[in-house]
Amino acid sequence: MQSPTTPRRRTAYTPRVTDTWSLEEEGLPLIEEKREHEEKADEQHESCEYLSGAKLIVLMFALGLSVFLVALDNTIIDTAVPSITDTFHSLSDVGWYSSSYLLTTASTQLLFGKLYTHFPIKLTYMLSIALFELGSLLCGAAPNSALFILGRAVAGVGNAGIFSGGLVIIAHTVPLAKRPLFSGLIGGLGGVGSVAGPLLGGVITARLSFRWCFYLSLPVGLVTLVLTGYLLRVPVAENNKRRAELAEFDPWGNVVFIPAMVSLLLAVQWGGSSVPWSSPLILSLLAMSLVLLIVFALIQIRAGEHATIPPRILSQRSIWSCSIYALCIGGAFNIITMCLPIWFQVIHTDSPETSGIHTLPVILSLVAGCVVAGALIGAIGFYAPFMMASALFTVAGSSLLGALLTVESTSRTWLVPELLCGFGVGLGLQQPMLAAQTVLELRDVAVGTAVVMFANTLGGALFVAVAQSAFTSSLVSRLVLAVPGVKPEAVLQAGATNLKDTVRPGLLADVLVEYNASLAMSFWVAMVLGAIAFLGSCAIEWKSVKARKVATI
Repeated sequence: MQSPTTPRRRTAYTPRVTDTWSLEEEGLPLIEEKREHEEKADEQHESCEYLSGAKLIVLMFALGLSVFLVALDNTIIDTAVPSITDTFHSLSDVGWYSSSYLLTTASTQLLFGKLYTHFPIKLTYMLSIALFELGSLLCGAAPNSALFILGRAVAGVGNAGIFSGGLVIIAHTVPLAKRPLFSGLIGGLGGVGSVAGPLLGGVITARLSFRWCFYLSLPVGLVTLVLTGYLLRVPVAENNKRRAELAEFDPWGNVVFIPAMVSLLLAVQWGGSSVPWSSPLILSLLAMSLVLLIVFALIQIRAGEHATIPPRILSQRSIWSCSIYALCIGGAFNIITMCLPIWFQVIHTDSPETSGIHTLPVILSLVAGCVVAGALIGAIGFYAPFMMASALFTVAGSSLLGALLTVESTSRTWLVPELLCGFGVGLGLQQPMLAAQTVLELRDVAVGTAVVMFANTLGGALFVAVAQSAFTSSLVSRLVLAVPGVKPEAVLQAGATNLKDTVRPGLLADVLVEYNASLAMSFWVAMVLGAIAFLGSCAIEWKSVKARKVATI
């Protein structure tokens, strides 16, 4: 053992792009602490017993199925809503069919980060699937609107656990260098489910019943449960070997956070659609959300390691920058996938099924982007440049949609923007979660992944409301000025399929022109979000998914 006065021997150190200090400062404690943290993370990743061969392929297939199901369930209801309201005679409950699912997903996303940290991963994941399937069963068998809404809420909780759990399982079963490919494939399936949902929902509802939109997930969920239960073998971590204490789940933080999210999401769901933004109800909900979020932040600082979001994780550069990226790219993607079907059905007068066919370029290019990014990241090691490219492609595609789409547009006009948007989102869809797995120790991966996933979910909820508000306000003002013979309220309430029956034939062409111009405002919102996502991607550390000890770029 060296005495306190013995000079400290320096070891060789290879600079990396993430180092922000000079070589002369090599001996500073900050470097030693950073290097020890990286080596500890490396050792944890290397100590895992990873799957290989047929077992790995089948397990990834099961994870992909579950992610596809929850992504599909998120959007399949869009084209089934008219049939649901006809069955339950519940037009006033329409808003709750989507918002109940979204509320429980966003409110419990961070909680699942703690559950995956302190409880067995396989048990928690299988419980999430069971909750999702229970919710689907309730929706399919619901005799009334209230039970249907309850089923959507239960399925939303399962959704929160399935998405983040799938990524945590990948972190424990696949070597870091191979994760980009598998994460990309599974993320691609999730993207396909999101975009294909309205098409499948329309077909199933028209030919069978809206109930089969939910019944069909039951056998698939059962297959996923069996395969996961049989194949998944994750060693029990030290923090799972003892009974988790209540304090480790940050009960006060969750008590404050859940109503904060409920208040915020209800405000953005209702504001500008069913209730004016300036109404006392919306202002009260926003004020309540702001106060509760401030209290939540103070609780997190005080709770330290027991916080729902430990400050040391959120302050990690890649985590907060990836959260900004995920927040904005999630918002842009949801805006694009929401507005394109509306444009095709209103302006191009497509049926829901034909509209789904016309959005296929987004699906195909998204899958291509996921696969290409996964393969190339596995080869070169760095994910940051793909996130930058993803944001730029999204900016280009959404701006072209806003600038080029007119009432006379043909496939030659919309094909390239759709391909750019889909491919761009695919390039960066899974990379924020991959970054969390790369920069964090294995014990922190569940929480880090949950933080980034929450940002993605929140972005989709918040910015779709922003885009909808921009569209609504633009349409009202344009109709008042350009088509004074039409009531804006009647146009807004008509929906996509009934517009031509609401407006007189002599005025329909003028209304469609203004409708198209107003819808372009939503695409401009997506463009701005893509630009902000690019700024977030520029702040991400250039870490390699390959052996970090040999990375020299």
